Amino acid sequence: MASLDKRNRYFPESISEGQSRDSGMALVLICLLIGFFARKNLFILLSIIFLVVNMTVPALYRPFAKLWLGISHILGTIVSKIILTLIFILLVTPVGVLRRIMGKDSLQVNRWKKDTSSVFTARDHLFNADDIEKPY
Repeated sequence: MASLDKRNRYFPESISEGQSRDSGMALVLICLLIGFFARKNLFILLSIIFLVVNMTVPALYRPFAKLWLGISHILGTIVSKIILTLIFILLVTPVGVLRRIMGKDSLQVNRWKKDTSSVFTARDHLFNADDIEKPY
């Protein structure tokens, strides 16, 4: 039962006519690209047929739209995790290592660990209207 719940999380239960039409247009574009780059006239003919069907009866694309949207949601979930991991490994980690090598301690963690006093600084500032209107 748990696998059924996971599958339903990615694949939509109901498909609107707009989503069916969009998925049909994606199918037309895929066929056009294959026909153009592979120089196959069969795919150009298929894209024309798919386009006519999409313009007249887009509801025929509901099963394809369900599959298409489900796969795109799964790919989006996977790719976003990969991209965020790469950003963290390639950008955030080297900056953190470089700051540690340079001896930077923005959070004052070392001072807080060595001393029993607080690392928070008191800021005696009287706020005026400009501070509220332009906070940055």
